Amino acid sequence: MKISPRILTALVGIPLVLGLVYAGGWAFKIFVLLLALGAWRELQLAISRSDDYGGARLVGSVGYAAIFVAVWNGPNLFWATGTLLALLVMSVLFYDSRAKISLAGLAMTLLCTLYVSLFAMLPQLREIADGKWFWLMLFCVWASDTSAFYVGRALGKRKISPLSPGKSWEGFFGGFVVALLVGFFAAPLLKIEPMQGAALGALLGVGAPLGDLIESFFKRELETKDFGTLFPGHGGILDRCDSVLFCAVITYFFVR
Repeated sequence: MKISPRILTALVGIPLVLGLVYAGGWAFKIFVLLLALGAWRELQLAISRSDDYGGARLVGSVGYAAIFVAVWNGPNLFWATGTLLALLVMSVLFYDSRAKISLAGLAMTLLCTLYVSLFAMLPQLREIADGKWFWLMLFCVWASDTSAFYVGRALGKRKISPLSPGKSWEGFFGGFVVALLVGFFAAPLLKIEPMQGAALGALLGVGAPLGDLIESFFKRELETKDFGTLFPGHGGILDRCDSVLFCAVITYFFVR
């Protein structure tokens, strides 16, 4: 029996991710850092191919340093100000270069740098309460994404947004309900109150498809189908991590 690339990638990738999350510490932080830098590379290449944002590839080199610092040390006011000033200085220094930097390209680069820097929330969330909230977030997001995919494929008729024609309201509600139930029943296993787990599950049931639609917005604007091919059957890093990025932020503020 032939196994599809999508299933094969999941069979290999899921145990690897679970092992690194369990390990935590330096191993997990380095893993997240590699994902973040790879995701920035995907976005940078997409920006450089765009007619509307040409020239941003040069100024986008600032993004590598900014994302590295954000993931390793955590974002803060100094980091945000330094990133903005560095991008502005680059745009002035290389204004007359062959790869002319436009205001639209600069703005897109800044937005994409901030977007990819959301990876910085993953190590921080993993360190809270020995990672129990991270585990709950991960289970809810995976459950939501999987159930939304299969419910939408089986019953989906009403489309949510032109940004992602494959997403339906039926799939959304299927994913929402499953995320809420997983949050409720998995919470006691992690020593979390069931109602707190259900509340977080409900938030993530909304946040997961929103994260996916946000990434679809970037892809539509940059006129690309997938950001990469690193994960066969799933696309690139951002294609696989879009829901987790957005939901990590939701979970972090929920816990705080």
